[in-house]
Amino acid sequence: MSDVGAATRFASPVHLLKALLLASLMALAGCAGGLSQSTRQALSVVVPHKVNFEELRYYGVRSKSAYDTEAQIKQDYPLATRVRTIPSVDVRYFIETDHGTRTQTVSVRGTAEKPNIWEDIEIKLVNDAILGLQLHGGFQKDSIAVWSDMKPYLISDYDIRITGHSLGAAIALILGGYADAEGYTVKRIVNFGQPKVTNSEMSPELFEVTTRVIDDRDVVPMLPPPGYIPKYRHVAAEVILRPGADYIYLDAHDADRVSIADFWREFSDFSIKEHYMENYLANIENKIENGATQVPYLFDGI
Repeated sequence: MSDVGAATRFASPVHLLKALLLASLMALAGCAGGLSQSTRQALSVVVPHKVNFEELRYYGVRSKSAYDTEAQIKQDYPLATRVRTIPSVDVRYFIETDHGTRTQTVSVRGTAEKPNIWEDIEIKLVNDAILGLQLHGGFQKDSIAVWSDMKPYLISDYDIRITGHSLGAAIALILGGYADAEGYTVKRIVNFGQPKVTNSEMSPELFEVTTRVIDDRDVVPMLPPPGYIPKYRHVAAEVILRPGADYIYLDAHDADRVSIADFWREFSDFSIKEHYMENYLANIENKIENGATQVPYLFDGI
């Protein structure tokens, strides 16, 4: 077993996360100039994009509710037609079916027994037969289990919307890919604190309907970390929540090309609370109540 592998058996999730990110930062030390001057200039100005924070709250509430008990979910969501925890992977999801709007909304929770990203510390890529590309092996295993259970409850001519947080977000993205590949209409995917799931591009149709929401001090979306082998990438647009009114919007292209530059974030003050859904919802609520201001990705000389 490697030194890193041995360390994972004894380190707490937070300390392990910091150790991995420190290694990543050392690997990236020579990459500070990795962004071209033209790219840095482009990321230093705002291309206006209005974010619907009411919509983000709608999906955020459901991503948080996926952590509730099955009984509580059934009580809070009268349109829930399937609430299921899959014991083999400890993943919970629920489906709301609205026959009036002909939509189904799927909300996914990762494991509740440990911080979600540590569900699978191994990051080996595996070939996925449905999507025809490589996926994080642990996330793929969990997604296959959920998809097999969920698919019989989907209605073929209804619009599908999917959301999740952390590991649940990784699964939600893959489920969206499966649904799209098998002919369902995926209308929207909104994920919170999602780690990377693949080294490839996914369906262009999913690009158009997917938004990843991250807190600017939540480092879980950086995992697997930059500089790690195999290399992973993010797909789809990204909304970065900063404190107060500020937010950053990156389209799919910009979000992918700057993912290697995420070392500008504030690692030294990291605590696991920045990854909790409560933190995400509080930030979104603040922007709804007090207004939101779009700011550039590179600012204050960074």
